[in-house]
Amino acid sequence: MQAYRKSLPPLDTLVFFEAAMRHLNFTEAAEELFVTQAAVSKRIRQLEDWLGVDLFERSGRRLLPTEAGTYLAEKTGMTLDYLTQALSALKVPERPVVRIASVTALAAFWLQPKLKEFALSDEACLFNLATADDLGDLLKPEHDLVILHGDGRFPGWQSELLFQEVLTPVGMPEIIDALRSGGGGQQPALLNYPRLAPNWIDWTGWIQRTGRLDLKDWPVQSCASYNQSIGRALKGLGIALGALPLLREEISSGRLVPLEGATLKTGMGYYIAWPNMRPLGTEAERLKSALLEAD
Repeated sequence: MQAYRKSLPPLDTLVFFEAAMRHLNFTEAAEELFVTQAAVSKRIRQLEDWLGVDLFERSGRRLLPTEAGTYLAEKTGMTLDYLTQALSALKVPERPVVRIASVTALAAFWLQPKLKEFALSDEACLFNLATADDLGDLLKPEHDLVILHGDGRFPGWQSELLFQEVLTPVGMPEIIDALRSGGGGQQPALLNYPRLAPNWIDWTGWIQRTGRLDLKDWPVQSCASYNQSIGRALKGLGIALGALPLLREEISSGRLVPLEGATLKTGMGYYIAWPNMRPLGTEAERLKSALLEAD
């Protein structure tokens, strides 16, 4: 075990020394630290006595650092910066900001309206939202809450299910009506998106798992993202694979219509998770509860 109490000087002397080195003036350092000039001078002398070397050449009111002082200033500044960063990452601010991250599709179609409702409620708190689809970007220790897609097993994180994933083809009413009537018109495009994670299901996976081989030879239109596929479906440019809980507003308004009898329960879900390494603050708990209780 390292004997820091024996190998280190009083740590406040290093804080006083760092300020004195930046200002090269005890009075200005004292003003920054909200102490007297005599207190700064006393701490610097205490540090010099502990080290057995002078850190400044004193010439009237002007300070000139010695070679030892210049060397120690560099090391002290780096050490205090590193310590400040470490403590800032753990310290709970007076008005904590809840850091929440989410997969992009859920953020766009489900989460942001819920966050607006929460922000207008009596339970509101400050929060910052980040979006990403890479699991590594989502499961960062600085995030208080994360909403992500998966099976609920996220090492180092606790989680609760928001809702199961159910995928079904969706399109504008006239497109779905034409399919239901069995009209012999041109087949609409299947609006596909990149699989950014192994457990994502695109049109190829959906057709394989549902056995809907009648759709296998339909034209496919590639989209940049899941969100874009839904946007194109809303414009009547084809049929998208819709995650039903995410599209409740679009379906209830009639802007999109699901294809009946073509749903797939993937076995995956959308979860809200929080890190095991530290307890949730009061504000994060309130936000978590609001999202779990949301319709």
